[in-house]
Amino acid sequence: MTYREEFSFLKGTWTQLKKLNHTVNQLIENLNNDKRYAINYSNLKTRFIEEIEKYKNNPELIDINEFSMNYSFGYHYCNNIDDMRSKEAMFIEVKRYINNLETRS
Repeated sequence: MTYREEFSFLKGTWTQLKKLNHTVNQLIENLNNDKRYAINYSNLKTRFIEEIEKYKNNPELIDINEFSMNYSFGYHYCNNIDDMRSKEAMFIEVKRYINNLETRS
């Protein structure tokens, strides 16, 4: 009996184990929603109002995406967090808050 014939039963099992490993990793990734940041919404609102005041003569220069990106980057830089997913998640959360804030005003 050759080596291939002796362990041929593992071929299908190995494929199944890889699929199972991938599924488990996806499950862990989906459960891992720990934030590496904390947003102080009163500070965020104050900073955004200051930004609006700076550009009150040129409101077209206010860019919510840029403000959100800078706020997220600044927070992560000051707290020595180097995680792109965290920066992106904070950017999305800040942007969503500011967009909702503008609709209330």
